[in-house]
Amino acid sequence: MDLVPLIPEQRASTALVPLPTTALRRTGGELPPVCLQLSSTTLIGLRVYLDEFARQFTAQKPTSTTARTYFKRGRVFIAWLEQGRGPQLRRLDRACLDAYRAFLDQRFSNLRTKNGYLTGVRQFLNWLVPLHPGLVNPADFVQGWTCSRQHTRRHLPVEDAKALLAVLESDPRKSAAQRARNVAMAYLMLKTGLRTIEVSRACIEHLQELVPGEKWRLWVHGKGRASADESVQVLKEVYQKIQTYLALRSTPVQGSDPLFATTACYDRGGNVVTPAGKRLSTRAIHRIITEGLLLAGVKKPGIVVHSLRHSTPTFALLNDANPTRVQKMMRHQHYATTEIYVEEVQRLLEGAEDAVTQI
Repeated sequence: MDLVPLIPEQRASTALVPLPTTALRRTGGELPPVCLQLSSTTLIGLRVYLDEFARQFTAQKPTSTTARTYFKRGRVFIAWLEQGRGPQLRRLDRACLDAYRAFLDQRFSNLRTKNGYLTGVRQFLNWLVPLHPGLVNPADFVQGWTCSRQHTRRHLPVEDAKALLAVLESDPRKSAAQRARNVAMAYLMLKTGLRTIEVSRACIEHLQELVPGEKWRLWVHGKGRASADESVQVLKEVYQKIQTYLALRSTPVQGSDPLFATTACYDRGGNVVTPAGKRLSTRAIHRIITEGLLLAGVKKPGIVVHSLRHSTPTFALLNDANPTRVQKMMRHQHYATTEIYVEEVQRLLEGAEDAVTQI
């Protein structure tokens, strides 16, 4: 069998040797389907193909972390293939994928996690199969797990959100600059729905005046984006909190400096452990908000740091905001994501259980 180039348009690129295949017998005179033969050579070849799959995916989307996720989950699948030599693992067919599905079902309890691992394998096979003419894609016959459209994380009730802000503003363990930073950061997250990675990436120069004295715009460097190419509106009360914090910064600030920065941290000997002015990491932001939720007594099942982002569209929809405007505010690529919030709010306001008054 001739070598199969991975990218037909680029003949100079590296070509991979096709993996050995086998045909399954089928009655009725039909052409037999072709499957990968899971020999030791094939398993080595699968790892080579997985490396090339991740490389090409990364080349298509350099700023995305999806390629790394698919690569890791593909490695788990190949490692699982290497462990077993049962009859169902001699060919990469539907029976093999069903066995892997059963393995995921036992290993993980979260449905979305199971589907994530199965999706990683499916994406890899969707890329691999066209490189072998006549090869059957077993992933086409294996279904994932049905997940609820409702969010597993809850939004913060209004009173709990106010309690969080009050605790962050009065935490006696923090300095004045730290308190001002933490409350401005949480307030911004609640009012605009920023993710922790977006808060971490925000720079001072990203905050620009939109309506003099009334509204400002914060350019957002979103997840999987190469630059700050989206924006959210910052209202006057949030802007004032941010300015109060910036006025307390220990060092002069420039436009390229992070909007939310670290404060100097010293050890017992007086040595600087963390210098001031460094960009807050997502881990640090997560810790700050989690501590605030615990101190406010609102840390309950389903209430996490991401609940602040869930709260933003929920509050907006409860106040009759247009769903399309909510989609733009939340920077949802697909309206179906925003629709989940719409359905949850409708369920909250118009639950049929309220009509059961006879008992």
